[in-house]
Amino acid sequence: MSIRNKVMGALLLVLSLFAITSFYQYERTKHSNQRLALVNDLYLPFSRQVAQIQSNLQALADDMRRFYFSSQQASESLALSRMARDLYPFVIQKKFSHAVELLDKEAPLEPGVVELAQRLTRARSLFVSLTNASEKKAFEEGLLELRNELMALSKKAEDECQKTTLSVQSEAKENLLFTTLLAVFVVGLGVVALLMSYRVLNPLPELIASLKKIADGDFHKTLKVEAGSKDEISVLAREYNRMLAALRDRDKKIQHQQNELLKSERLAAIGELSAEVVHEIRNPLNSISLNIDWLDNEIREENNEVKETLAAVSKEIQRLNDITERHLVRARLGVENNKMTPVNELLHEIVSFDRDHVRHIELKTDFWPEELFIRGDKSRLKQAFVNVVKNAKESMPRGGTLAVKTEMKNNTARILFKDSGCGMNAAVKAKSFTPFFTTKSQGTGIGLSLTKQVVEELNGVVECESEVGKGTSFLFQFPI
Repeated sequence: MSIRNKVMGALLLVLSLFAITSFYQYERTKHSNQRLALVNDLYLPFSRQVAQIQSNLQALADDMRRFYFSSQQASESLALSRMARDLYPFVIQKKFSHAVELLDKEAPLEPGVVELAQRLTRARSLFVSLTNASEKKAFEEGLLELRNELMALSKKAEDECQKTTLSVQSEAKENLLFTTLLAVFVVGLGVVALLMSYRVLNPLPELIASLKKIADGDFHKTLKVEAGSKDEISVLAREYNRMLAALRDRDKKIQHQQNELLKSERLAAIGELSAEVVHEIRNPLNSISLNIDWLDNEIREENNEVKETLAAVSKEIQRLNDITERHLVRARLGVENNKMTPVNELLHEIVSFDRDHVRHIELKTDFWPEELFIRGDKSRLKQAFVNVVKNAKESMPRGGTLAVKTEMKNNTARILFKDSGCGMNAAVKAKSFTPFFTTKSQGTGIGLSLTKQVVEELNGVVECESEVGKGTSFLFQFPI
């Protein structure tokens, strides 16, 4: 954008700000007027209705005491008591109805109006109970409660009226101050924009002519600037010259970085190759470790020397396995996604091996009747499942149940591992897939993080549900 356009944009910004300010001021004034209308059309008429109800209620109470609850039995007294029973309730009910209409008509969603409506409903209910009182004691008690409620209702209406009036007065003062300050700001901004436009645009043709002369040059040809000049164009020219110098330095740095990048690519290729080798070694190590554990269980107790040898071999294999895991984390090995892996067959292979070598855990399987295929490398997928099974076995040192289930749902292969182990709390579960996070004294904390990495590389998702004392479940979902 040219400098001219920027200046014009600043002027448009001033005009837009003025328009927005005017609209904002209009809305605030409109809101204040609405609040004042609420006082005139609701609170004041409502207070008058409540006052009339109180006056009529007092007359009703006097007549009821005089003619209905008195000991006189004359026919004239009976006629007047019936009038007190019929006429005053009718008049008071009309006043209640008018008050309800006011509340329904004016701003029913106002918090103060809502509270008034609730109090009015209660007062009306108390009045109905009062008119049905047949004994003097019940009448007097109901009358006292109704008077208190009407007094509270009248006070609430007065408070809302006063609060609204004070709020409108405060808004008026704020509007006046805000409008004055904003008007001064907008006028000042407009004056500054005009002055800047004149100063910036006046020497612009000379700068354009200078730039055209160097348009076909190289980075070494700079603009000539007077030493003592401090106007915007001179500053722009100096910054332009500084930019040319920075570009020359950056070219040198880019050359150096390209050389370093070539070296990094070679190292990355070596790292990827080493990761592939580590990956291929890792799976046989797991199988060897499981077989050594099986041999250790099968050998009789008296063969201590053999058992010690197997324990030493198992320890070294575990050390090698830890080294391979660290290498796999550092070098994120990609998965070959052009192969189809049969899920049921893979799980059957894992579960069959565990069923033969883990005697204290009951394995339950529920496989989908038809074979499910997932696009991905079998060895990587197997490692992901083995990590979950390994964690499940370690969570059940005294025995338990591990259930494995596969199903097809919405073109998605679902694999569920559910154990009856010790479970995890919410804090541990939230960090279960975090690299190097572990609660085991001898753990590395990368098993589940590698599992999640493999699943995401296959465009799948893995979810974990766990509860302390009730076990853990892992649900894998892969698109078919």
